[in-house]
Amino acid sequence: MRAAPKGVSKGRGLRVLLFLSLFILGLGGIIPRASAMGKPLITKYGFAPFFSILKIRSPAYSHFQFLGPFVFRESSKKEEVFGFRPLFSRAYDRDHGNIRWDILYPLSRLQYGEKNQKYFLLFYRSDQYRSNKGKRFYLFPFFWGETVKGQTYGGVFPFYGHLINRFQKDDIRFVLWPLYSRSRKDGFIRTNFIWPFFTYFSGNKGKGFRFWPLVGHEVKKGIYQKDYCLWPFFIHTKLDMDKDPVERWWFFPFYGKRERLPYYHQTDVLWPVFRNIKNDEFHYTRYDAWPIFTRAHGDYDHWLRIFPFYVHETRPNYEKRTTMWPFLRRKRYRAGDTEVDRSCFMIFSQFRKEKNPGKPWQIKRANLWPLFCDARLRGGHSWVVPDPIPIVYTGYRRDWRPIWTFAGGEQRGRIHESRVLWGLYDHVHVGNASLTDIAGLLQWEQEGKEIYRFSLLQGLIKYENMRGHVSLRLFFLPWRLRWRATENKVCFEEEPWNLR
Repeated sequence: MRAAPKGVSKGRGLRVLLFLSLFILGLGGIIPRASAMGKPLITKYGFAPFFSILKIRSPAYSHFQFLGPFVFRESSKKEEVFGFRPLFSRAYDRDHGNIRWDILYPLSRLQYGEKNQKYFLLFYRSDQYRSNKGKRFYLFPFFWGETVKGQTYGGVFPFYGHLINRFQKDDIRFVLWPLYSRSRKDGFIRTNFIWPFFTYFSGNKGKGFRFWPLVGHEVKKGIYQKDYCLWPFFIHTKLDMDKDPVERWWFFPFYGKRERLPYYHQTDVLWPVFRNIKNDEFHYTRYDAWPIFTRAHGDYDHWLRIFPFYVHETRPNYEKRTTMWPFLRRKRYRAGDTEVDRSCFMIFSQFRKEKNPGKPWQIKRANLWPLFCDARLRGGHSWVVPDPIPIVYTGYRRDWRPIWTFAGGEQRGRIHESRVLWGLYDHVHVGNASLTDIAGLLQWEQEGKEIYRFSLLQGLIKYENMRGHVSLRLFFLPWRLRWRATENKVCFEEEPWNLR
C-alpha cells in the first residue's frame, strides 16, 4: 500500500490536536450555557436580494423574499399576504375574515368576506353583497342577477336582456340592442328604436318623442319640459317645475341664458369664453373671460383668476391659491372634523398635512414626483425612492411598486423597516431592538444597551455579548468560546448545530 503524503498526515494530525484541545476546554467550562444564550427578538437568514427570511418574535411578524421583489410572503397579527409580482397576490385580513386576490392588477380581482366580489375586466364579474344590493354575475356576453326581494333577471348581450334596479332605472329590457330597448323609472317609460336616434316617452303624466339630432320634445307634467332642434344648436328646457323652476335657452355656441326667477340669472356668449352670473339671493356676481380671467364675489364665495399667474378662491371651510399654474397650488379645507392643508408642485408633487380637533398638525403625505414619496396611511407609514406612479391604491402598492423601488421603508405598528435594492441593505427596528443586514454577508444586532450580536457570512464568525456574557463561534463549528467580559475567564461549550 502506498503511504500518504507527509503534508496530508501532518494536516490531519493538527486537526485532531485542535479537536482534542477544544474538547478539554469544553470540559473545564464553568459558565452555564443559559447565561449566554437567548432568543434574538429579530432574526434574518439568507442572502438578499436572492433569498431571505425575516422573523420578529414580538409583535409576531415574518417576511419571506425570493428572487428580489418578485416572490414574497408576509405574515403579521392582522394580515397574511403572499404573491408573485406582478402576476398575482393574495391577502387575508385576520380581523374581518376577508380574502382578496389580485391577478394582474388592476385587470382582475377575487374577494371574499364582508362583500364577495369577483371580476375579470371586460369578460367576467360576479358580485354578491351582504347588504341590500342583491347579487350580480357577468361573463360577457352573459349576465344574471337577483334583487334583495328575490327577483331574478338576466340575458345575453346584445341579443336579449332584462335588468331590475340597475343603471338608476327600475326596469330595463332590450332585444337586439340598439335596435330595441325599453326602460322604466317611477312609472315613466322610455322606448328606444335604433338608440339613440328614435325614442318615445309615455306614462305617469309624461309624453314625448325624439328624432335625434333633428328634433325632440319631452314633457313630464309639473316636473320638466325639454325641447330641441338640430341638437345641440337650439335647446330650450324647464326643470324643477315642482320645486324651484329653472329655465334655459341655448343657441350654441353664440348665446345661452339660464334663469331661476326672480333671483338667478346666467348669460353665456361664445361659450365657454364669456359668462356672467348674478344671484341676488346670496349677493353673488361673477364675470368670466375663460380661461384667462374670472372675478366673483358674494356672501359665501370669492374668486379671482388671472390664468396662469394667479388664482385665489374662498368658500366656507375652503380656500385655494394657485401661482404660475401648474407650478404651485395650495388648498386648505375641512373634511368632516379634519382640517386639511395640501400644497402641490407641478401637479403630482405634494405636501399634505391634517389636523384633528385638539391635536397638532400631522404630515400625511410628502412627495417630490417622480423621485420620492413619504405617505402615512391607515395601515401605517411608508416611503419609497423613486415613485413614478403617484397613486396609493392597495393593489398597486402591493403588486407593482416594490418592483421599481430602489429604496423604501415601512412602519407597521412598532415595526420599522428600511430597505435598499430589494433587501441588499436591510435595517429593522422594533422597540429598543434593531438589526442591520447587508446581503446576508454581514449582520449587526442590538437589544437595548446590553445585548449585541455580530455575524459574518451567516455565522462563519459569530460574536455575542449578552450583559457581559461574551461568546464567539467560528466556521459553523458546534462549540462556542465563552467568557465574562469583566473576569477574562474563558471556557468552551458544545451546542447543537443551528443556523445562528
